[in-house]
Amino acid sequence: MYGKCAQMDDARRVFDDMLHRDSVSWNSLIAGYSENGFSSLALEVFSQMRDISLQPNEYTLASILEVVSNSNSVIQAMQIHLHMIKCGFMFNDSMVSCLIKTYGKCHGIDEAKEIFSEIDKINVVHCNAMATAFVYAGCHADALNLFYTSRSSYLEVDRTIFSIVLKACGAMTDLVQGRAVHSLCLKFGFDQDIFVESTIIDMYCKCGSIGDAQKAFRNTSKDNLAAWNAMIMGYAQHGCFHEVSEVFEKMCQSGIEPDEITFLGVLTSCCHAGLVREANDYLNSMFELHGVIPHLEHYACMVDLLGRVGLLEDAKRTIEQMPIHPDAHIWQILLSACNIHGNVILGNVAARKLLELQPENESAYLLLSNLYASAGMWSDVGKLRKQMKEKVVHKEPGSSWIQVGGSIHYFFAGDMSHPESKEIYMELIKLYTCMIRC
Repeated sequence: MYGKCAQMDDARRVFDDMLHRDSVSWNSLIAGYSENGFSSLALEVFSQMRDISLQPNEYTLASILEVVSNSNSVIQAMQIHLHMIKCGFMFNDSMVSCLIKTYGKCHGIDEAKEIFSEIDKINVVHCNAMATAFVYAGCHADALNLFYTSRSSYLEVDRTIFSIVLKACGAMTDLVQGRAVHSLCLKFGFDQDIFVESTIIDMYCKCGSIGDAQKAFRNTSKDNLAAWNAMIMGYAQHGCFHEVSEVFEKMCQSGIEPDEITFLGVLTSCCHAGLVREANDYLNSMFELHGVIPHLEHYACMVDLLGRVGLLEDAKRTIEQMPIHPDAHIWQILLSACNIHGNVILGNVAARKLLELQPENESAYLLLSNLYASAGMWSDVGKLRKQMKEKVVHKEPGSSWIQVGGSIHYFFAGDMSHPESKEIYMELIKLYTCMIRC
């Protein structure tokens, strides 16, 4: 009960006062910590459970896999994998599927593929898990290929696989494949499913086809909050504030209560449009009018907006006054804004806070280095570069991709591995020159 109500101190107190603790009580405490975001405490309790030689069951491992998924630690995923083998859970379809998805989320896609390849009788649950792992790992084309392979093998398809594959199409901005999968949704009768409906809208928005998204939205059931949110987020991504505001008003008039995702879309649209007053009004109305508690993402939108328009002190004040402990991401947003507007003093504050939370964050060093360079502080640039070398901080090369003739081509900054790389770079220089002239 206490875990469901997010009262974990009380839950722990009751647990500690128990004279006899069975697997149910241990599982309840682990699940409570997992569901309320206390990952390290969940892992600590799991370790204590093993210390007293109490065997974890499938409920224990399901909670721990959720924790490990959020930690992005492939080593921890491997440790839980080992426990599953020892406890004989590798024959449990549900547990194996959870493990595959966990590996996908923890950058262990090769491990996920190996487990999948060793399954004797692959079913729809396994396929859904593998497709999800591919999407988590950014291997969207692989998710699409798995979907078509499953269909050619006459495996059952369900709403879950359609939602996953539509997300993959959206991530690749592959409108052709997205429309093809949408057609299959119509054929199999999943287009009216509340989960698939919203994913169709989201896919079209991500592919830049707002017209198709609007058409799909008009055909959805009007009590589907996810569909409203998908349309709002789609408009927000395309900088259509007036459309976002209009859909939000229609939604409220229809008796649909907005949630945290709704407001994230609305605040994102305000951010893109530079509308500070409107964003403040929406943020304040979240709890006052709708009973929705603002999360870190909502405050991050507000900080991003204030930073974009140059109100850096207001952005810092928002971070300091928000009722949630700031994470590294929100300090990085402020540091980026300081870099754009040349505020060295505030940039130093943001960088220090960011590096306290993420000492190996290469973006912090690079943003601060650029800020110092733009201010002519070359000695500070040198000191920072020296720190980066001492800490062995490396910048990950930027990357992008494009689809041409049905094939996806990947590009990395500074990559000269292509046999015609010189010709490619010369062509890019020509295009860049033309763009400058225009």
